[in-house]
Amino acid sequence: MNISFAPLAKVSPVHGYYSQACSDIEFMPSRSTHELLRGGRMLARMLNGELHLLYEAESPGVPLSSLAGQTLHFGLRLANPVFSNITMPVVTDTTLTPLYANATLPATLDAPQGVELTAGLYGLAPKLASRPVTLRLLDAHANILETRQLAEAATSYDTRGLAPGEYRIEEDYGAGLLHARKLFVDASLRDTGVWGLLALRIDAAFYTNAANFTLNFAVRKETLRYYVVARNWQPDEFNQLNIVDEGFSAEGRDEITFTRLVAPFPDGFIKDSLLGDSSVQIAVFQSQTEVARKERGLRKLHLSRNSTVLIEHLPLPGPERAKADFIVHLSKP
Repeated sequence: MNISFAPLAKVSPVHGYYSQACSDIEFMPSRSTHELLRGGRMLARMLNGELHLLYEAESPGVPLSSLAGQTLHFGLRLANPVFSNITMPVVTDTTLTPLYANATLPATLDAPQGVELTAGLYGLAPKLASRPVTLRLLDAHANILETRQLAEAATSYDTRGLAPGEYRIEEDYGAGLLHARKLFVDASLRDTGVWGLLALRIDAAFYTNAANFTLNFAVRKETLRYYVVARNWQPDEFNQLNIVDEGFSAEGRDEITFTRLVAPFPDGFIKDSLLGDSSVQIAVFQSQTEVARKERGLRKLHLSRNSTVLIEHLPLPGPERAKADFIVHLSKP
């Protein structure tokens, strides 16, 4: 007996930091999704950083067991511990868990939304102090599952009887004042400490035309600062120091220009007292625009004295660095 598998969907992380594939995300199916995959005669495999979903086909385009209309849940676990150093936040409230879903169009992922990943007892302290407040628990289809009036400061919900997936709690204070919070209930994913979530609804069309989804991550941009600490330099020589970007044309990017600042430095800068004693001169060269981090860095960012290049390639922040601040020491005998 021949067993044939065909592609159903692919999910590809794409990151502006990398010149090629991004392998920073691992896809972990939830416990309930494991069971769905087994019942639907499907496989979930990782290849080159991508999630591939395959179905066992009875004939071309005809699944042996269809999961059309079902939703698969995956946890997104970070394989890169310094992911946040190279990535812009994907949701405004960074205390929430990003959830990606194809809720609007079957073959396209919506922009991520922040949810609270929970299971068991979920404690709720309403956003406003006004009481009483009407609380409504709704499922992913906006069906009201429970309504309660709350006069106390806080309450809790027992989510153990809820099927894994998306929910919403509305806090209704009357007079049109409404606050909503989004929940994602799944004990198997909560307990593994995932960074994000993927809810993928299987459309019947995927069996004849495999879907290609993209998780887009914007690269982190920040201001470059070079603290130049010069010992035994004459003031007129020190004032001739500058940073010149001579690589922008060859690399096809915008030129980076710098502003020169002298001590005392504003809040947020390294204190000049920590950089040296009174025998040194200190200047900060700060980029006038934010610069995107790149896996391969930048070439020919020079520290020069007039037209003489002192340092041909200034350092740039690697993924392990949280800030783009560098100290450059120059010394003469």
